Amino acid sequence: MIQLCRGLFGLSYLVLYVLSCYLIFGLTATLIIVGVQLLLAGWLVWAMIRAPD
Repeated sequence: MIQLCRGLFGLSYLVLYVLSCYLIFGLTATLIIVGVQLLLAGWLVWAMIRAPD
């Protein structure tokens, strides 16, 4: 139950972040910001997986 609540909280936080970004900057800037953040997150995950122990 705690994991479910954490997941729902994280999802609602993400939706609130994207919505506020959309209201402040508009659609194009929101897509660029979210895209760059997803690329950085993917790169970090890839680097952590490939990092030597």
